[in-house]
Amino acid sequence: MKLTCPHCGVTGSIDDKFIGKQLKCPKCNERFTVTEEDAIQTAPPSSPPPVPPKKSNTSNSLPKQQPSQETEEAACTGCGNTFPEDELIELGGRLICATCKPVALQKLKEGAVESGSGGLESGIAGHYTLQAKEVLSEAWEKVKGSKMTIAGAVFAMYCITALLMFIGGAALNMLGLNGQNLTLFIISQLILQLVSGAVSALLYSGLMMMGVRRAVDEPISFSTLFDGFDKAKQIIIVAFLQTIIIMLGFLLLVIPGIYLSIGYLMTYPLIIEKDLSPWEAMEASRKAIHHHWFQVFGLFFVMGLIFMISALPLGIGTFWTMPMGIIMFGIVYRTIFGTKK
Repeated sequence: MKLTCPHCGVTGSIDDKFIGKQLKCPKCNERFTVTEEDAIQTAPPSSPPPVPPKKSNTSNSLPKQQPSQETEEAACTGCGNTFPEDELIELGGRLICATCKPVALQKLKEGAVESGSGGLESGIAGHYTLQAKEVLSEAWEKVKGSKMTIAGAVFAMYCITALLMFIGGAALNMLGLNGQNLTLFIISQLILQLVSGAVSALLYSGLMMMGVRRAVDEPISFSTLFDGFDKAKQIIIVAFLQTIIIMLGFLLLVIPGIYLSIGYLMTYPLIIEKDLSPWEAMEASRKAIHHHWFQVFGLFFVMGLIFMISALPLGIGTFWTMPMGIIMFGIVYRTIFGTKK
């Protein structure tokens, strides 16, 4: 019988057995159901048995197709095109089409997209897993070749902040602000602490980026310590916001403060690497970690124990465990959010 697509108007021929079945138009890809009314309207008043239509490869004829149930479709996270779900594969927590699979596998191999991570949105949705043994093992392996650079950056950070406090204290003495005027003394000390805290936050964010870069085998250098200065305004705002919010959390029965201290761990690299605003970075970090909070907490707790044990023999072991902890941070960030390489 003759049949016309109700969506685009293309006409073709199909068998009567498709009455009551749902078909898909080859031209507009819309689905519709063939009714008996369609058969009555299109059948000739009296004619010999219809001759089967000739097969045609043109888009203006409806090919015979077996009745099938409608399958759900999903978008490939690589190219954005829509495919039936059974034609997509799951790779690193993302749905990938066959065309994008080789590229995704290559990025996975290079470390640009880690298994269990599919970028910012995937991380916020909690599409990742952390295996403590694998993370710690990888962090230890990556200490080789980066130990001197990271340890030197940590030492430089403490020297810079100590020198800043010394110079600030000396300047206050020269100005006589450490004298008998208690009010000026308190104000000057508060300003000095704020400046020192801001500089420490900028340097600390650079250390975290060292870990992130090492996690994806990018080259790191001493200058990486100052990566946070390019986003100085955002970093300083986050540092003060986090301090205030976490302090309030500790005042509220302590547990909220512990929760937020872990939840905000990834804020600095999200500002530098993902170019998020201060509040966006804080919320992205908190939401992502919230899904696996105990995994993240346990991982950093174990790393803290390793660091304390390594410090027992005159602190010599920290020369290895300090870089290991920073690299571990980078691996956790990479696993949750992925990185741009």
